[in-house]
Amino acid sequence: MLGFRYHFVRRFFRRIMKPMTVEEAQAKKLFLSKAYFSISILAFCTVLYQVKQGRLNWLESEELIPDEEVKISPAFQYARMLNIPKATIVRMKGAEVLNSKDYNKETFNLSEHIQEEESSPVDPHNKFIRI
Repeated sequence: MLGFRYHFVRRFFRRIMKPMTVEEAQAKKLFLSKAYFSISILAFCTVLYQVKQGRLNWLESEELIPDEEVKISPAFQYARMLNIPKATIVRMKGAEVLNSKDYNKETFNLSEHIQEEESSPVDPHNKFIRI
C-alpha cells in the first residue's frame, strides 16, 4: 500500500542515484560507522570534560539562574516550577526521614527559606549534591 502511494519517491531516488556494488556499500557503511563512533566519543569526552571542570549544571555555570534559585532545595525548585499550590516536602537520608516542611505557593518566602536551609542543624552536610 505504501509503495503504491509514494511511487514517485522511489522513481526520484532511482533517477538521481546510481546502483552500487556490495563492496562499495560495505565500504560506505564502514566509513559511516567509523564517523559515527568518532563523533560519539567526542561528545562523551566533552561531557566528561564539562563534569571535571565543575560545569555539570550548565545553566548555573553560565549564570543563567539567579543565585537565590540555586540555593533552594530541588524539591522546592520543582514545586515552584510546576506551580503546585500546596505540597509537603520530605527530606530523607537513606530510609530515615530528616524533616518535612509544608510548601504553600502564596506564602512561600524565598529569602526566609534560604536562611533556614543555610542554618539548618538537621542535615550536617546541608548542601545538595554538587559534583
